[in-house]
Parts: sequence; structure tokens; C-alpha cells
Amino acid sequence: MVKKLGFSLLIVSALSLLTALTIPFIVHSGGKMTGWITGLLILSEATFWTGGILLGKEVAKKYRSYLNPRNWKRKKNESAPSNNSATLKDDQ
Repeated sequence: MVKKLGFSLLIVSALSLLTALTIPFIVHSGGKMTGWITGLLILSEATFWTGGILLGKEVAKKYRSYLNPRNWKRKKNESAPSNNSATLKDDQ
């Protein structure tokens, strides 16, 4: 139940950030626009950190590894290095 609430809060955070980006195209008066954007950014930060606290350190580490560019091309079963140098020497 806590994990579902944490993920829901992270989704709400992302949606409020996306909504804040669309406000300048919807609201045309300066005062209202700044108020809406400020409110959405505060909501986004509050829901993000609350969701992160509820999910815990382990979930944050797991998703941080997904966002690390060094892990993007690495396969799961890539524990032993491939022997490409031997095939290159045979071809020459």
C-alpha cells in the first residue's frame, strides 16, 4: 500500500511539472500565470519528496541505476568480457 502511494505521488509530481510547462499557453495574464506556475512547482516538489520518502532508499537506488548512462547499453548477462580480440587476429 505504501509503495502504491509513493509511486502515485511521483506520478502526480511529474504531471504537475508537465502542467506547469503548459500554463503559459493557457493563461494569458501575468499575475495568474506566475501564481499557477509557482503553485504547481511547489506541489510537484512536495509530492516528489514525499513519494521518495515513502518509497525508501532501495527504490531510489534501483531507479538511479536505470538513469545512469553507463548502464544503458550493458546487458544483464554481460559478466564475462567477450573475446573479440581473438577473432580479429584470425581475420588478419
